Amino acid sequence: MAFTARNIQVSGQEEQTQTNTNFPTPNQLNAKELEILLSLIKRSQFLGEDIEPLYIMVIKLQNQYLDQTK
Repeated sequence: MAFTARNIQVSGQEEQTQTNTNFPTPNQLNAKELEILLSLIKRSQFLGEDIEPLYIMVIKLQNQYLDQTK
């Protein structure tokens, strides 16, 4: 069993450590789940007012997918 530190407190300052994106935590989506979401979005229709927030979300999903499939 391995343990990882996510936040380390040093002299009142918080340091963030990077977690390995190849092994998502239980609340993170894995590559297959991200692929399904991106595919569903691709096949859906959206109103004009939803385009900008959707675009930003798709970029984030795509970046997470690319990070996990490297």
